[in-house]
Amino acid sequence: MKIAACVVIYNPGEDAADNIATYAPHVDEVFVVDNSDVVNDKVSERIRSAADNVTVIPMGGNKGIAAALNKGVNEASKAGFTHLLTMDDDSYFTGDTLPRYIERCSEIFSEDDKVIEVGIHNSGDHDDDKVVNDETPDWVITSGSVIDIGKTVAVGGFLEKLFIDEVDREFCYRASDKGYKIRRVLDLTMQHNLGAPIKGKIFGKSFEAMGHSKIRKYYIFRNCTYVMMNYPRTVKPYKHFLRATFIKTILAEDDKLNKIRYMRMGKRDARRGKFGKLEV
Repeated sequence: MKIAACVVIYNPGEDAADNIATYAPHVDEVFVVDNSDVVNDKVSERIRSAADNVTVIPMGGNKGIAAALNKGVNEASKAGFTHLLTMDDDSYFTGDTLPRYIERCSEIFSEDDKVIEVGIHNSGDHDDDKVVNDETPDWVITSGSVIDIGKTVAVGGFLEKLFIDEVDREFCYRASDKGYKIRRVLDLTMQHNLGAPIKGKIFGKSFEAMGHSKIRKYYIFRNCTYVMMNYPRTVKPYKHFLRATFIKTILAEDDKLNKIRYMRMGKRDARRGKFGKLEV
């Protein structure tokens, strides 16, 4: 298994270089795909200096997570790599977690040639969630996953018209429909930042709302609707998720009216077949 890493950055903070330094020594090359609208030269230089095997690839603006991932896949493929570790710029590894994880991934790919992607338990997972405690899940998040490059290209890569949100899950559902398998390593943990959720309470019961912007709400509702339209097995859990997101937005978040408008617009655009980057 010849493995590289791909991290997609978008207006990253200075800690992105430190995060990259935790996995760069354990892979042959790190492709840093820069989706930033305006490149911060100081941060970019720090990233280039994080390790000797870092290659920065500017996208010339925000082309979306799927396009950036596909760029990383294509560059790794051209360079002769067989597998790719995909990372978010705020995710990192500690101790000897990554070399142990890569060894496990190598074993899993060798044992079953139908495996296209292996994910890892991450610090943002809720341990009581049966989805994240399944060694053979329906999906895994992109950050911290190792993908088979040849199989990824064969299934069409990541769906660029989604732009952001649901890109990782849609890839898994599509790969599964084509006969490939997803695996997850549960006894190793990657450090992953889920942001700062907003805490709320109703009828004495606490809950968390993610506090996404109206634009992000649009993508979530549009792309979830797209997934439900194309993968019927997702309808029940996705309807529950969207309903809960809508209610939590009303109960705990600010800018409610605009967010409600954008959530509705997202669902409408999915049904109309309008995708890509939202122009506002």
